[in-house]
Amino acid sequence: MDWKELFGSDSEDEEETEIPGLTLVRQALDHAQQMAMTNAIIEQKYFFDNVNQAMCFGELPSYLSWLSQWVLDECPHMFNTDILNREPLFDQAILNLYKKGEGICSHVDLLRFEDGILIVSLLSSCVMTLKEIATDTTIDLLLNPGDILSLSGESRYQWEHGIKEQLFDTIDDQVIERGTRISVTLRKLKRGATETTATTSTYSTRY
Repeated sequence: MDWKELFGSDSEDEEETEIPGLTLVRQALDHAQQMAMTNAIIEQKYFFDNVNQAMCFGELPSYLSWLSQWVLDECPHMFNTDILNREPLFDQAILNLYKKGEGICSHVDLLRFEDGILIVSLLSSCVMTLKEIATDTTIDLLLNPGDILSLSGESRYQWEHGIKEQLFDTIDDQVIERGTRISVTLRKLKRGATETTATTSTYSTRY
């Protein structure tokens, strides 16, 4: 097995995009970090009987909560000061399992969540398409295993993001075959929003 292809390399590379408020850190997680997070998710048995999504609310489990400190220590420029100073930085996580060829409809995350969203990609590459709501301008973004994407400000509220249902992605003259992928999205509930206690839920339909 080509572990570099599956888990990326140890080098960290930040990629600038044309979308204000969007930061993509390539190979932000090394092999060990990716494997540890993936194994922890599998051990929780979130995905069974065709369930493809799990949500955690409140105090996040340790295999997810450490990402808050990673942002503060390694990439504080991902977010503005107001986001970085909130407590906690994240109190909600959504874990999605994508089987080969599956995607998710283009959307803006619900407004019951605050600004500042973090997305971690595991296991397989895919292309995420971002669409500006006002102009329908689209930008394709390749997400590889170990990449971490942040959305805030304009990219959080004025651009949709989604993944097309297809077995292969084509970007920059590359043809990429998709495999099984796990994504982890961290968010912060607005004050007064529901489901602020520490709970875990599973779903068979993504939203």
